[in-house]
Amino acid sequence: MTCIGCSAFSSLQLLLFAYGRDQGIYAVVADTMLHGGMPYRDAWDFKPPGIFFIYAAAQLFLGRGEWAIRAFEVAGLLSMVFAFTILARRFFGDWRIGLVGGALGTLVHAQLEFWHTAQPESFGAILIAWALVAATSDGSGRRNSHHRERMGWVIAGALYGFAGLLKPPLAGCALVSAFFASRNVAARDRRLWPRIEPFVVMGLAGTLTVGLCALFFAGRGAFGDLYDAIFVFAPGYTKLGWQAADPAGALYYAVEKWLTNYSALNAVGILAAFLLPPLASREREGALHVLGVVAMQLVGVAMQGKFFPYHFGASLPLGGLLAGLGAWKLWAGACSRPSWGVPAFAIATFALLEARSATRDTATGFLDRSMTRLAWLVGNGDKASLDAQLYSVADVSNKENRRVASLLRAMLKPSDRVFIWGFEPHIHALSERRPASRYIYNVPQRVAWARDEARATLMRELRATPPAAIVVERGDVFPMVTGDHLDSARALDEFSELAAFVEGDYELAAQIGDFDVYFARSHLASSSRDAD
Repeated sequence: MTCIGCSAFSSLQLLLFAYGRDQGIYAVVADTMLHGGMPYRDAWDFKPPGIFFIYAAAQLFLGRGEWAIRAFEVAGLLSMVFAFTILARRFFGDWRIGLVGGALGTLVHAQLEFWHTAQPESFGAILIAWALVAATSDGSGRRNSHHRERMGWVIAGALYGFAGLLKPPLAGCALVSAFFASRNVAARDRRLWPRIEPFVVMGLAGTLTVGLCALFFAGRGAFGDLYDAIFVFAPGYTKLGWQAADPAGALYYAVEKWLTNYSALNAVGILAAFLLPPLASREREGALHVLGVVAMQLVGVAMQGKFFPYHFGASLPLGGLLAGLGAWKLWAGACSRPSWGVPAFAIATFALLEARSATRDTATGFLDRSMTRLAWLVGNGDKASLDAQLYSVADVSNKENRRVASLLRAMLKPSDRVFIWGFEPHIHALSERRPASRYIYNVPQRVAWARDEARATLMRELRATPPAAIVVERGDVFPMVTGDHLDSARALDEFSELAAFVEGDYELAAQIGDFDVYFARSHLASSSRDAD
């Protein structure tokens, strides 16, 4: 019951999370898709396309509220806990170990907080959990078992392929599952083909999944835009994280952060899982399979070179499964000496929970933030104070975003377009006013390797569809993304063509925190006549 309660508590917190900056991007691209547009061509980002399909599905079935994607995320995480129970029964001898691992996995995921959840890696963890279920057998040796294995490999390959559409390195985890499947086949059949069959089947299934996505973009005339974003722009972004890094050091750092930086409870549990005697005959196989998948993910994190918390979003829940195995072993030892073992286990658990948490860059810890959310849920507090306390981090103020969005809703018709020169496309989602350009944020116009072409494209689109309002942001300095220390307002001064466009046709109407809001002079004149 404790584990079920922990998973339920973590799930409730996730349902109450607002958008961060990245979630705003995904939501705007998804909304564009639901209006007939395509990622990259009509709403630009450089993340792989899988995350946009997930957000579009959430909006299609549950609406455009921020809770929709959180409901999808929670449903997926709860299914992941079920997948963990299957794996635990299959390899560790007791399905309840999966329940413990699921509780630890969902807790560390929720502790990542609003910014670092509902990310591509978040949904990748869910897909990989079920890919592990599909790729492994129960070892029963039942009739037609090889046919079932082969179908499992097909499903696993497709799931790994879709995970690769969320984050390309996640597709590489199929190699680990194929290796373990090949070992199991080799134990009963020494011929060459049966041993390479898992690699072929999973590879073809994954390739088919990715190929269908490519065909979808080609059929909608947007494959070239996808290619430019993923294979031209994104490598330049990745290079920013490698300017002073070495591969071995980056990989070591990724492993260290995964094991020790986000959960002391998981770190101790993982070590106990491998150091204490096994509980079942297949435990070593299952634990090494999961660890191998995690290792492949960490190679991907090291390749990115940024080490943002959400980059570990696919590997931390799987670490929770391994930690659940270790916690089960420690609990069994504690129960053998109940007079002092059980109290010591409880004290150590709470101490480890307090020692290290995945919550980062916030003024208060996860428990305090959770209590604030629960108080708001029962009516103690308003949305503005909640935004100010919980969802305003670094240069991002959700409170200011909502104020700007409220002004845009009040001044503009639903059909009017808005251009945001900054990094807050969340305002589009909040205001329900669609972008005037594919560029829903201005990173392409600010980075050295894409600046000239992106600026020319932007100006063509703004002249073709003049926005009724332009929002200019100040204070959004992020050298890890743009490669310099300019904010959007200063970058505008260096973009003379856009600066002249704003000065010539727009009038500053409001300053809200870090935002300057301009309205088209023609729009203001029309509004004045309507008022008269």
